[in-house]
Amino acid sequence: MGKYVYVVISRTPTSTGKIVRKFLKEKYNHASISLDKNLIQMYSFCRFSISNPLVGGIVRESAFTLTIGLEKDVPINVYRIPVTVRKYELISKFIYDIYNDAEIYYYNFLQAIGIISNKKHAVYKTYICSEFVMEALRQGGIKLTSLEPYQITPTEICDIMEKFICYSGDLNDYPFKQKIKTKEDELFFCKTGFFYEGVHTLKHFWKVIYRDRNSKKNSSRI
Repeated sequence: MGKYVYVVISRTPTSTGKIVRKFLKEKYNHASISLDKNLIQMYSFCRFSISNPLVGGIVRESAFTLTIGLEKDVPINVYRIPVTVRKYELISKFIYDIYNDAEIYYYNFLQAIGIISNKKHAVYKTYICSEFVMEALRQGGIKLTSLEPYQITPTEICDIMEKFICYSGDLNDYPFKQKIKTKEDELFFCKTGFFYEGVHTLKHFWKVIYRDRNSKKNSSRI
């Protein structure tokens, strides 16, 4: 008996989301992957908390975090992809291994800038949302395009997965939406001080830049 994984493409009401859509001239700016139709086990690479859009990594998302607590609804497309039990297990393992890794995975702000400037490149143990989703599928043996995961935007995922569409509309109208806040939701909405976030942001930027430099050094030695 087969299973399904779900890819969720959304137009989030964040300032950064609006900037990305403006520069890319695309309808959507965010991608997530869920292991169930209720979107309870939904993961992506985005901000860790509502306080700081500049620091992020892998996050267990929900309907609450996608709206960042605003009343404004979020347009989404949900794609249901049939997979074998083995492929489902491989995708799950890839996600959980990153989520539980002792060496933190970071949001790749360099790649986010690269998407806008059309200078895309991957960095060790960092992802942007669309790259993470496509890599998760690839780890499960599902390759739907010849493009590398880091080359794909959320709106392009819509074109790639068009035949798997199972819902298109507002998030609040999604029939299987989870309505109970989780522990991860509560942590996401905890606000911290300006000084703490400033230090956290500098540390995050340095970690990504450091990994990028090391990646380039290692590739030049090959």
